[in-house]
Amino acid sequence: MFLRAPCKVNLTLDVFNKKEHTDVYHNLDSLVVLFGQPADELRIYIEPSNNKTSITLLCSDSRLANDNRNLAYRAADVYLKHIGEPFHVKIELDKHIPAEAGLGGGSSDAAAVLRALNIYFNHRIDQTALMAMAARLGSDVSSFLAEKPVRMRGYGEIIESLDCELPSLYGVVVRPDTGVSTAHAYALLDAIPNRQPSNGTEQLLSCIRADKDSSIDIVALLAKKLSNDFESVIFAAYPTIAKAYDMVLSAGALRALLCGSGSAVFGLARNSEHAEQLVNQLAPHFPFVSNVSTATLETFTINHI
Repeated sequence: MFLRAPCKVNLTLDVFNKKEHTDVYHNLDSLVVLFGQPADELRIYIEPSNNKTSITLLCSDSRLANDNRNLAYRAADVYLKHIGEPFHVKIELDKHIPAEAGLGGGSSDAAAVLRALNIYFNHRIDQTALMAMAARLGSDVSSFLAEKPVRMRGYGEIIESLDCELPSLYGVVVRPDTGVSTAHAYALLDAIPNRQPSNGTEQLLSCIRADKDSSIDIVALLAKKLSNDFESVIFAAYPTIAKAYDMVLSAGALRALLCGSGSAVFGLARNSEHAEQLVNQLAPHFPFVSNVSTATLETFTINHI
C-alpha cells in the first residue's frame, strides 16, 4: 500500500499546567488543521507469517531510528499485538516533513500506519478503539486519524469535530536551521512561575460560531485570532526562530505563527497565489520552505501497490 502522511498546524495552542508534578502530559486545547504538503510518503507491505510477527522499517532519513523508538514502527507493533496473529510488515518511509519543527511528522506517520493496517484487516478495529490506540502512541496521533480540522483537548486523546466550517487555507511554512525538542519547549513553559495559559481556542471558535451565518471573511478573522502559548518562550530561547517569524511577516503574510512547539513558522496567506508569492520571497533565506494548503480527501487516499 502507498499512502501519504500530511503535516499539521495548530491554529491555536493553549497549554495548561500539569495537574500534578508527576504527570507526564500537559492538558491542551487546540484547533488543529492538516495540510497536504509537506507530507511523508509510506509504502507498506503486509503478508502472513507462519511463526512470529516481524516489523521492518526503512527510513530515508538516517538520523531517525528504525526500531521501536520510531512512532511508525510502534504503531505497527501495537496494532499487530492487538490482532494477535503473526504477520510480516515492511514499512518504507520517505521523509519530507522536517523533524523538530512542530509539524507532527512522526505522529502523522504513526496514524498512516494505523490507517493502512486497519484497511488491510478490513477495519477489524472500530474507529473509537483505533482513536484510543492512537492516543496511547502520542498526543498528536489521534488528530491525524480524524482527517479533517478538529479541536484537540486533554493530552491529545479528546478529538472533537468542529461545529463550524473552515474554508480552505493557504500559506507558507519555513523551518530555520534550528530544531526544538518538544521536551525542552515544555520545560521552558514550566519554568515560568504562575504562568496563565491563554484561552485562544475557545475565543477563536466562539468568533467563528457567532459569525458563521454572516459574510465575515474567516481568513481575516484567523489572522487576528491565531495564537500559541509557546511563542514567547521559544522566541526568547531561540533567536533564529524569532527572526524567522519576523521575516514571514515582513514577506507579507497576514499572520505568522509558531508551529506547535517549533521550530517551523507558518505564514497565513489570502489565497494560493499569495502563498506562492510568500514562498518565492522566503525560499532564498531558509533551508526548508513549503507552500501549504488544507488537506483534501485525496490526501488520505490509499493506493494498493
